Amino acid sequence: MATLFRRQLPAVVALLLLAGCSTPPPTACVLLDTDFEQFDAWGVPAPPFLTSDQAHSGRFSYRILPGAEYGGSYLTKLDKCATLPRKLRVSGWVYAPSGRIRTTSIVVQVVCHGRRPDVWEALDVSEKVKRYQVWVPVQKYIRLPADLDPSDEVKVYVWHPDLTGEAAFFDDIKLEGWQ
Repeated sequence: MATLFRRQLPAVVALLLLAGCSTPPPTACVLLDTDFEQFDAWGVPAPPFLTSDQAHSGRFSYRILPGAEYGGSYLTKLDKCATLPRKLRVSGWVYAPSGRIRTTSIVVQVVCHGRRPDVWEALDVSEKVKRYQVWVPVQKYIRLPADLDPSDEVKVYVWHPDLTGEAAFFDDIKLEGWQ
């Protein structure tokens, strides 16, 4: 009996140690989750950035055309999260017809209304997308300063500063707040 106990003791100790080390999985607060299908049901003219030329899921995607510096923007507040996030993750799918998308970026801006400098981060599409004429997943984590306020606004938009760059398509864009 004592021998059996000695043989099993290391396994029991290891299990107890592992049980004590487990941490709950991180949870995310969803600030934006769109596949651009919701515009279809409004019965009004679709926003100019909405297209059915390409789509990763559903029928519609977000398109930025050559000559347009900015696309439509999405605006929400950090107070959509139960607790103030420490970082954000922006993700989505990009379709680039060719490598001529140039400096196109998905921009995440936290607008602080003069209380502190705004947070401005860009996911540079040309750095992430190396395959063309296929949908490619992209994502970026953004660390946030500790002095943000729940009333600060988060703005997400596409910036296309090289007006000679080619059109690009975006779909299934998601913005999550993480602890």
